[in-house]
Amino acid sequence: MRNDSVELAKVGKYGKQHCVRGVNLSQIYAENAIAKILQVAHRALDQQAPLPTYPESVPQTGPNAGKYEHREADFWTCGFFPGSIYTLLERAIRFPRSLSIPKHVRPHFTQHVLHLGRHWSVAINRMSSRTDTHDMGFIVQPALQKDWELTGNQESLQSVVNAAYALASRWDANVKAIRSWDVAINDRYAITDMESDFLVIIDSMCNLDLLYYIGYNQNDQSLIDIATQHADTIMGEILRPNYSSYHLVNFNRRTGQPKAKMTNQGHEDESTWSRGQAWSIMGFAQTYTWTKNTKYLDTAIKCAQYFLGRLDECKGKHHHPFVPVWDFDAPHDDPSGPLRDVSAGIIAANGLVIIYQSLQSLSSPLAMQLNPSDTDFLDRALQLVEETLDMALDKDFASFAAAPANKGNKAVADTRRQRDGSGIEVRESGFDAILRHSTANNNVHAHKRYWDRGLVYADYYLLEFGNKLLRAGLV
Repeated sequence: MRNDSVELAKVGKYGKQHCVRGVNLSQIYAENAIAKILQVAHRALDQQAPLPTYPESVPQTGPNAGKYEHREADFWTCGFFPGSIYTLLERAIRFPRSLSIPKHVRPHFTQHVLHLGRHWSVAINRMSSRTDTHDMGFIVQPALQKDWELTGNQESLQSVVNAAYALASRWDANVKAIRSWDVAINDRYAITDMESDFLVIIDSMCNLDLLYYIGYNQNDQSLIDIATQHADTIMGEILRPNYSSYHLVNFNRRTGQPKAKMTNQGHEDESTWSRGQAWSIMGFAQTYTWTKNTKYLDTAIKCAQYFLGRLDECKGKHHHPFVPVWDFDAPHDDPSGPLRDVSAGIIAANGLVIIYQSLQSLSSPLAMQLNPSDTDFLDRALQLVEETLDMALDKDFASFAAAPANKGNKAVADTRRQRDGSGIEVRESGFDAILRHSTANNNVHAHKRYWDRGLVYADYYLLEFGNKLLRAGLV
């Protein structure tokens, strides 16, 4: 760890140092990360479920600085905050040694986190049959699939099944793809004719995991085939020859041929939006884990190498070069401190771990054939996350209040905290998110542009990255 990051390794009285290959990842497992999730989760306990809104982004400046701004419950990001709660439940159930929490919190922690997860999941269960969005994987898998896997909750499994079939209903045999959006409207274009237009975005690769999961769970080959054909269409029409990606392709629904290739959230049509490229890495890597067809692993590797190559180009140009700029081709007002999208790097890191594990399972000749540059994808994932923590970890840490016997202490009495029926109290941070410096949409034509914020999915994928390493036995 760099000298200027030594303080980040101090994870508190209850912390443990979690290192992989000499990279200190303690803050992913730290009391602060856990307490921040709980400080936000507790606020909904006095609201009756289903909750009407969900956390999405945390502004870093302005009148609402530090507090989550919420979006309507059916917004595509609604599954990520409940998902973060379930990452903590997975640690509590499967990896209790990874929990950096006080001794007095432990007896109630697992049941309390499950209670929070279930409370936050009511609205998601109720919307599990939606056919108006392709984001059903993002909506149901982080929380409901985990609830089923960890607790055997049949209601959650049924919701995941419902979501997979709802997603499959958006399949079109002519285009050989799942419709991502019904319409696309900004200040530059309005694509609204669903009879002639068929919109597909690169993000869609990361909802295919839902179809594979339920396809095998329900022994339904049709779901598996839809997912695989969709991946093939993305490979052929959204990826460029150099394995960079377009954000959005509008297909002619009647002929199945592309009408236009463009962006909605990136800099411009021919640029490479960094989070879109990250979705491609993770999505093709996930597709390989289900199909075992090496063309998808080969594609994931080439998408990853493009992403990593663009990061390498930034070395010596600005600080923390492995924290991605929001679009690899966008101009920067301040070249020494360009606008970043931390979420892109964290999503990519998750995909890189999947690639690393996939290569480990292959024979040496085949692994070398697919990865002739012998890139160590675990090393590169750790590099991305290490720089992210160094640059973007919010330094206003949350923690758990002292045990009841110490409540007379004035320092504790004066600390901002929250209480619920479990007796677990949180000393709040003034900033709700774990990470700063993500960019949701900075396209000049967007109706709503927002950048340089905390984002709910950046935090979710940071916690999920930590869990991936735990599952692999790496930490």
